[in-house]
Amino acid sequence: MPPMIQIPLNLPDVRILSSEQTEEGDFVIMVESTLSSTTCRRCGREISQFHAFSDAVRLRHMPIFDHKVWIIIRPKRFRCPDCEGGPTTTQRLSWYDLGHATTKDFDRYCLRSLVNSTITDTALKLSTTEEIVEGILDRSISARVDWSEHTWIGVLGLDEIALKKGHRDWVVLVTARLEGGGVAILGVLGDRKKETVAEFLRQIPEPLKHSIESVCCDMYEGFINAVEEELPWAKVVIDRFHVARAYGKAFDEVRKREGRRLKRELSKEEYAKVAKVMWPFRKRAEDLEDDEFARLVEIFSYSPELELAYNLREDLREVFERDYSKVGAKCAIRAWMKRALESGIDELTGVVEMFERQMDRITNYFEGRETSGFVEGFNNRVKVLKRRSYGLSNLKRLFQRIYLDLEGYALFGLTQAQHLGVTT
Repeated sequence: MPPMIQIPLNLPDVRILSSEQTEEGDFVIMVESTLSSTTCRRCGREISQFHAFSDAVRLRHMPIFDHKVWIIIRPKRFRCPDCEGGPTTTQRLSWYDLGHATTKDFDRYCLRSLVNSTITDTALKLSTTEEIVEGILDRSISARVDWSEHTWIGVLGLDEIALKKGHRDWVVLVTARLEGGGVAILGVLGDRKKETVAEFLRQIPEPLKHSIESVCCDMYEGFINAVEEELPWAKVVIDRFHVARAYGKAFDEVRKREGRRLKRELSKEEYAKVAKVMWPFRKRAEDLEDDEFARLVEIFSYSPELELAYNLREDLREVFERDYSKVGAKCAIRAWMKRALESGIDELTGVVEMFERQMDRITNYFEGRETSGFVEGFNNRVKVLKRRSYGLSNLKRLFQRIYLDLEGYALFGLTQAQHLGVTT
């Protein structure tokens, strides 16, 4: 006789009547309830007058050694002696829900498999259908935030992401930075209009809304106006990442312009020495390799304006690295703005105007060093999810999948009771 083991089924209130293994290797286990009562569906009283067994229900359960497990049970029905007509009620057990084809343990197992995966792949791995996986997802994960899960927000993040290539179909991700360093998803909004963002902010429960101390976002006026109207006490922080991206684009335009000029004016041999300097030009001086530094020196000898632009950019970057107060940062930035205008570099006019418009919000960064780095890192994660799923245009499904990827292992990981192990 082959060696045998016992494995706990983790199904309370049942006894096993029989078990067998099919030719395909599936385990089929027949059980019956050990409970002798239920709650009347009409009056809510406990009833124990047995009426009959319902038709057998076949439920998918956790696999054993990579083989499917099926639980078959005939639910008991009880009659209520107190209600008119003596209606019957089907007994409900804690480990499955009536009308569903899976046990709750299988649901948790399926959701763990779905974390950082796709519905199609999960269905294939579990030898089930996409409809069943979607059904488990829909009844387990809400399509909108449960505000009762949050007692404090502190830092709110607003950022947009394109659902399709070519920067089309923008949606807004609303996130919160958790005290432990993680990120919580609060909302996925269908567009970036001010009215849409404001409506979402109005839906936040008042005590929780007043826990928002600052909002990190980019320079889009729709975000800023919505926050200042609905959260007037919150500090709007335009993150240094977005500031750097804005001024970096301007300096890159200087590089492109000078590159085109040098291509026209230099011989092929001379231009070959200074071509392909995009990445060295974008790097900080302290990060340059020796050969990259040599290439920059070479091109600067042909373009003093490009050298001036590079130094101005590095000086501006240094401002954000220093431990300035908000007032000190304003002074340093205004001094830089004066130098930028005096340089005569046309592309920097827009950078100066940006600082003039957004100076207060940009320098809010220096008060608490709040950044939307948590938002940007989170957005990259969402982009991976979107590519992995070949696009997610359904906002409800997108929220569910983001929430599951963030919280799935904590919510649907193995419990202590499921770590009982096996006994020989």
